[in-house]
Amino acid sequence: MSQHRRTVTIAAPAASTWAYLSDPRNLPDFMPRMRRVEPRPDGTVQVTAVVTPDGTRELEVQGTAWLRVEEDARAMEWGSERHSYHGSLTVTGDDPSELEITLSTEHGDPATIDLGLDQALSAIAARIEARTA
Repeated sequence: MSQHRRTVTIAAPAASTWAYLSDPRNLPDFMPRMRRVEPRPDGTVQVTAVVTPDGTRELEVQGTAWLRVEEDARAMEWGSERHSYHGSLTVTGDDPSELEITLSTEHGDPATIDLGLDQALSAIAARIEARTA
Protein backbone atom coordinates (compact mmCIF):
# COMPACT_ATOMS: atom_id res chain seq x y z
CA MET A 1 0.00 0.00 0.00
CA SER A 2 1.41 3.40 -0.93
CA GLN A 3 1.11 6.30 1.49
CA HIS A 4 0.88 9.91 0.31
CA ARG A 5 0.88 13.12 2.35
CA ARG A 6 0.74 16.73 1.25
CA THR A 7 0.33 20.04 3.10
CA VAL A 8 -0.57 23.52 1.89
CA THR A 9 -0.97 26.92 3.51
CA ILE A 10 -4.19 28.69 2.55
CA ALA A 11 -4.51 32.46 2.86
CA ALA A 12 -7.90 32.21 4.54
CA PRO A 13 -9.25 31.66 8.05
CA ALA A 14 -9.38 28.04 9.18
CA ALA A 15 -13.14 28.33 9.73
CA SER A 16 -13.68 29.24 6.05
CA THR A 17 -11.31 26.52 4.87
CA TRP A 18 -13.06 23.92 7.01
CA ALA A 19 -16.57 25.03 6.01
CA TYR A 20 -15.73 24.43 2.35
CA LEU A 21 -13.80 21.19 2.80
CA SER A 22 -16.19 19.53 5.25
CA ASP A 23 -19.01 19.48 2.68
CA PRO A 24 -18.42 16.22 0.76
CA ARG A 25 -20.29 17.56 -2.27
CA ASN A 26 -17.30 19.87 -2.84
CA LEU A 27 -14.83 16.97 -3.21
CA PRO A 28 -15.10 16.85 -7.03
CA ASP A 29 -14.07 20.53 -7.12
CA PHE A 30 -10.56 19.57 -6.05
CA MET A 31 -10.12 15.81 -6.37
CA PRO A 32 -9.29 15.36 -10.07
CA ARG A 33 -10.63 11.81 -10.34
CA MET A 34 -13.94 12.39 -8.55
CA ARG A 35 -16.90 13.31 -10.68
CA ARG A 36 -19.74 13.29 -8.15
CA VAL A 37 -20.30 12.77 -4.41
CA GLU A 38 -23.77 12.48 -2.91
CA PRO A 39 -24.18 12.17 0.88
CA ARG A 40 -26.62 9.49 2.04
CA PRO A 41 -28.68 9.44 5.25
CA ASP A 42 -26.69 6.50 6.67
CA GLY A 43 -23.43 8.51 6.77
CA THR A 44 -21.98 7.02 3.61
CA VAL A 45 -21.53 8.76 0.27
CA GLN A 46 -22.30 7.60 -3.26
CA VAL A 47 -19.23 8.35 -5.39
CA THR A 48 -18.64 8.48 -9.13
CA ALA A 49 -14.95 8.59 -10.05
CA VAL A 50 -12.57 7.91 -12.91
CA VAL A 51 -9.84 5.30 -12.38
CA THR A 52 -6.99 4.03 -14.54
CA PRO A 53 -6.57 0.40 -13.52
CA ASP A 54 -3.90 -0.32 -16.15
CA GLY A 55 -2.28 3.10 -15.95
CA THR A 56 -3.53 4.26 -19.35
CA ARG A 57 -7.22 3.54 -19.88
CA GLU A 58 -9.78 5.56 -17.89
CA LEU A 59 -12.89 3.90 -16.52
CA GLU A 60 -15.79 5.57 -14.72
CA VAL A 61 -16.75 3.68 -11.58
CA GLN A 62 -19.45 4.13 -8.97
CA GLY A 63 -19.44 2.98 -5.42
CA THR A 64 -20.28 3.68 -1.84
CA ALA A 65 -17.66 5.04 0.51
CA TRP A 66 -17.61 5.69 4.21
CA LEU A 67 -17.10 9.21 5.49
CA ARG A 68 -16.46 10.50 9.01
CA VAL A 69 -16.39 14.19 9.87
CA GLU A 70 -15.09 15.44 13.22
CA GLU A 71 -16.23 19.05 13.43
CA ASP A 72 -14.35 19.93 16.64
CA ALA A 73 -11.05 18.57 15.29
CA ARG A 74 -11.65 19.97 11.80
CA ALA A 75 -10.85 16.54 10.45
CA MET A 76 -12.43 14.25 7.89
CA GLU A 77 -11.69 10.63 6.95
CA TRP A 78 -13.03 8.67 4.00
CA GLY A 79 -12.45 5.39 2.31
CA SER A 80 -13.60 2.37 0.43
CA GLU A 81 -13.10 -1.10 1.83
CA ARG A 82 -13.71 -2.61 -1.58
CA HIS A 83 -10.74 -0.82 -3.15
CA SER A 84 -8.33 -0.69 -0.16
CA TYR A 85 -8.37 3.08 -0.33
CA HIS A 86 -8.66 5.65 2.44
CA GLY A 87 -7.71 9.22 3.11
CA SER A 88 -7.98 12.04 5.57
CA LEU A 89 -7.72 15.78 5.76
CA THR A 90 -7.13 18.09 8.67
CA VAL A 91 -7.39 21.87 8.87
CA THR A 92 -5.23 23.59 11.48
CA GLY A 93 -3.97 27.09 12.21
CA ASP A 94 -6.06 30.20 12.25
CA ASP A 95 -5.40 32.73 9.48
CA PRO A 96 -3.71 31.53 7.36
CA SER A 97 -4.91 27.98 7.69
CA GLU A 98 -2.96 24.78 7.08
CA LEU A 99 -4.42 21.83 5.25
CA GLU A 100 -2.94 18.35 5.34
CA ILE A 101 -4.25 15.55 3.14
CA THR A 102 -3.16 11.92 3.34
CA LEU A 103 -4.08 9.03 1.05
CA SER A 104 -3.37 5.32 1.26
CA THR A 105 -4.05 3.00 -1.65
CA GLU A 106 -2.98 -0.28 -3.19
CA HIS A 107 -3.82 0.92 -6.69
CA GLY A 108 -2.33 3.47 -9.05
CA ASP A 109 1.09 4.80 -9.86
CA PRO A 110 2.55 6.61 -6.81
CA ALA A 111 3.94 9.46 -8.92
CA THR A 112 0.53 9.96 -10.54
CA ILE A 113 -1.15 9.96 -7.14
CA ASP A 114 1.33 12.54 -5.81
CA LEU A 115 0.74 14.73 -8.87
CA GLY A 116 -3.02 14.46 -8.33
CA LEU A 117 -2.64 15.48 -4.70
CA ASP A 118 -0.48 18.46 -5.65
CA GLN A 119 -3.10 19.52 -8.20
CA ALA A 120 -5.88 19.06 -5.64
CA LEU A 121 -4.10 21.20 -3.04
CA SER A 122 -3.48 23.96 -5.57
CA ALA A 123 -7.14 23.89 -6.60
CA ILE A 124 -8.30 23.92 -2.97
CA ALA A 125 -6.13 26.89 -2.05
CA ALA A 126 -7.16 28.87 -5.14
CA ARG A 127 -10.87 28.16 -4.68
CA ILE A 128 -10.94 28.99 -0.96
CA GLU A 129 -8.78 32.09 -1.33
CA ALA A 130 -11.05 33.37 -4.13
CA ARG A 131 -14.12 32.77 -1.96
CA THR A 132 -12.72 34.70 1.00
CA ALA A 133 -11.10 37.57 -0.94
